[in-house]
Amino acid sequence: METSSAASFGLSPLHDPAGIMQDQARLIDSILIDAQVTSVVAPLKIDPEAESETLTYVLYGEPLQVLAETGSWQLVVSVTDGYLGWIDQRSVSGKVTEPTHTVCVPLTHRYEAPDLKTNPVKTLPLGAYVTATGSAENGFLPLVDGSWVFIRHLRVIGNYDDDPVAVAECFAGVPYLWGGRSVLGIDCSGLIQVSLAACGRRVHRDSGTQLDSLGNFLKEGEHPQRGDLAFFPGHVGWMLDSEYILHANATHMAVTIDRLEDVISWVAAQTTTPPFLGFKRL
Repeated sequence: METSSAASFGLSPLHDPAGIMQDQARLIDSILIDAQVTSVVAPLKIDPEAESETLTYVLYGEPLQVLAETGSWQLVVSVTDGYLGWIDQRSVSGKVTEPTHTVCVPLTHRYEAPDLKTNPVKTLPLGAYVTATGSAENGFLPLVDGSWVFIRHLRVIGNYDDDPVAVAECFAGVPYLWGGRSVLGIDCSGLIQVSLAACGRRVHRDSGTQLDSLGNFLKEGEHPQRGDLAFFPGHVGWMLDSEYILHANATHMAVTIDRLEDVISWVAAQTTTPPFLGFKRL
């Protein structure tokens, strides 16, 4: 297998001020890359079998470290966030191609030729990594596999958005999917992670680790504002203002905008613990 490094993918150090990576068995702080995802999205499983619980999804071109193999499965670390899980080897390539661009829109197509009327080869989600091999033609950029992508749907590695909430708003209406991290399906913490990633911030995957690592709690008397995170037991969302929250949720099975007090009441009906944990400002 070829090897590469996290730096070649433009990955900054994962934001982990509390040292969470050192305390959780399913998180490994890996910077070694010896494989890449080749499916549009692919599930990481707890066990090496299709019926096993999904931990998270990895996206096209994302870097992996392979630790072991059994049958048609590989035990890998998702270098993006340190998640450890099993992936079907049909979704993985041991040939690592250093990327030049990432997808910067919710979803785009790869085409057979630089012409919008040609056949699309495969869709690519926000955050997917691709490698360009030449100059744009007719508004499309050629990729190393021979396909073409509309150049305005790509961003050079190292360039980022500046408003994670605006990125998250593009996911409004996307279906909820446990472990999801794309417009094909996303969960609450996935929405936070991918929107921050689009702005150059590499953060933890789960709401619990996000609670422990991101931002600072608002002081008593402070009111939430756009860009603050609202945390609940096992749940998180972006505040759009002092009253409304954007979040991927199982109540609607979609990414929706709801009144904060309504969300608190939904959570309260499902738990005997305090239903709201507080706001954090990044």
